[in-house]
Amino acid sequence: MNIGVIGLGTIAQKAYLPIYTTHFPQHTWHFCTRNEVRLKELGEKYGLTDSQLHTSWEELANSVDAVCIHTPTPTHEEMIRFYLDRSIPVFVDKPLTENIEKTKELITLSNHKNTPLMIGFNRRFAPQVNQLSEIKDKNMLIVQKNQFAATDFSVRYRIYDLMIHPIDTAVYLMDDPSLSITASEVVVEDDQFKRAWVLLKSAQTTALVSVNNESGAKRETLELQSPSGTYTVDNLTELSRFDQKGKFSQTAGDWTETLEKRGFHPMIEAFLSALENKTVMPVSVESALISHTICEDIILTYENKK
Repeated sequence: MNIGVIGLGTIAQKAYLPIYTTHFPQHTWHFCTRNEVRLKELGEKYGLTDSQLHTSWEELANSVDAVCIHTPTPTHEEMIRFYLDRSIPVFVDKPLTENIEKTKELITLSNHKNTPLMIGFNRRFAPQVNQLSEIKDKNMLIVQKNQFAATDFSVRYRIYDLMIHPIDTAVYLMDDPSLSITASEVVVEDDQFKRAWVLLKSAQTTALVSVNNESGAKRETLELQSPSGTYTVDNLTELSRFDQKGKFSQTAGDWTETLEKRGFHPMIEAFLSALENKTVMPVSVESALISHTICEDIILTYENKK
């Protein structure tokens, strides 16, 4: 397949470009950015020919069978709509958009055109997190993603940019489309977004999801409780199980690539495999919509209390 990559910024360079051409050389990759200097440098670095380098994301559509979008969120809607209208499958970084109505419109368009649309929730594919999806009878889930000195952001941006990660991890592990929001809170002081939490409930599981932008450390933790034991994952890589016999720990090997540990490699592999085999996307738009809807609900609850 010919696959376009739109946006060659920091996220793309760190998380995606090292995967695309190295691990999936059977596909022809096309890079696209308006920054001609960066385009040339990265084209040379990854061995792309001039015909694989593009400065117009609209004209790129004439050369590709699918597209991966790694541009800032405000640009997503126009690009996704453009490609879905042309029945070209789309992979896009989270969030789809920061507006729930626009998000729903894009999902409706994807279904109407019968064209795959996948949102890049890499934590679903992190091996240590993925193992927890198989635990039976989950009853309690605590997911945290914390930062330090990172309060200078708007509530809407931070919820959709940062908090959507632990929210989607909870949605994935709860695996219940009927889950509901019990309560939520956003703490803002002197126009600084300090922290936020949301309590989710399904028939089987209660989940507490939180972010803290002044926790003193950059850290991501997950705790899942069940009758078989309590399981924790630190920073997506260190898995521990606690039961009556004690503690058992499992850490991703030193030689395991970081992009494998954090789920990026298996996520792209799953996306490409679904395209090749014409099977359903490994992240359904329906489940992704649940995560976006929770984000919107947290924001609206906060705004209505102001």
